[in-house]
Amino acid sequence: MIDAIPHEGSELRKAYDRRSRAYSWFVAPAEFKYHLRALELADIQLADQILEVATGPGHTLLELVKRVHRDNVVHGVDLSAKMLELAKDYVNKAGYKNISLKQSDARELIFPDDSFDVLYNGYMLDLIPFDEMGQVLMEFARVLKPGGKLVLLNMSKEMQSSFSSREFLYQVLPRKLVLYLMGSCRPVLMEPYVNAAGFRNTHRYYLSGNMPSEVIISSN
Repeated sequence: MIDAIPHEGSELRKAYDRRSRAYSWFVAPAEFKYHLRALELADIQLADQILEVATGPGHTLLELVKRVHRDNVVHGVDLSAKMLELAKDYVNKAGYKNISLKQSDARELIFPDDSFDVLYNGYMLDLIPFDEMGQVLMEFARVLKPGGKLVLLNMSKEMQSSFSSREFLYQVLPRKLVLYLMGSCRPVLMEPYVNAAGFRNTHRYYLSGNMPSEVIISSN
């Protein structure tokens, strides 16, 4: 695997604010079928207390809201205020109000320990450098209840030894294009990092197609 180009949180926030509308129109629809498969594997229950980290324009947030009781608030966080505005509008226009959206860095979540039954995170860890993976995953573990479920959806590849065209582009394009055109995302295989962070009963599901991805399901 190749490592991510490191970016300051402020740089990522600015880039995803600027990309928010285009992301909602073009990227989110392409990702959507992979999110649906991840949610199917997640087996969300009506009473689950859920946090979505990196909620983006809200397409997956709406699917999470549909899977719980109407009086059960689903929480979402994102670095980008523009993404959160889109997410709020998207879910509210569908007739749902039971959401709470806040701006937060995944490396320092603004929730108490043991707050959630399920933490869902899609297409974010593939832009995190390897040396920050542990910090992010430990923060995920902190806010999950004991026995809580971690659900990750990442850009990926079938095996570590393969080399994808996206990895090639990631290495040859200028840094700004990698950030603004590719979202600074590259394929990752997260199962070893999840296990190293202390999660248990980890299962990986590889999803082929136009956006090869993986779903990781694990418990706290």
